[in-house]
Amino acid sequence: MISDLPDLKTHLRVDGDEEDRQIAAYALAAERQIADWIGRPVYRRDAVLPVVGDARYHPDQMVADDAIRVSVMMMVDRMYHNRGGEGGSAEAATPPMSVRAMLAGHRVFTTSEEE
Repeated sequence: MISDLPDLKTHLRVDGDEEDRQIAAYALAAERQIADWIGRPVYRRDAVLPVVGDARYHPDQMVADDAIRVSVMMMVDRMYHNRGGEGGSAEAATPPMSVRAMLAGHRVFTTSEEE
């Protein structure tokens, strides 16, 4: 997990440990959505980055910075407080505008050649 559970709980203002598993699940889901949106895998620290030749290696992989960590917190907060989900619109299926703005510089766009 990129985020620290204690930091997430502080952000959510959660004191007990009854919801730790739920918060951790939200964090993993948020991290996955962020990685999908920016188009690159994100890792907690340099020491766990896959190296060339490893099946998990990706040329655009990166280590999470503060913008990604804060984005995870914001998305976990959204999931935690809207447990039933939202609307069903395409907008609700993407990270919130504030998160997208924070992550815009991390996005990788790929192009495919037409056949």
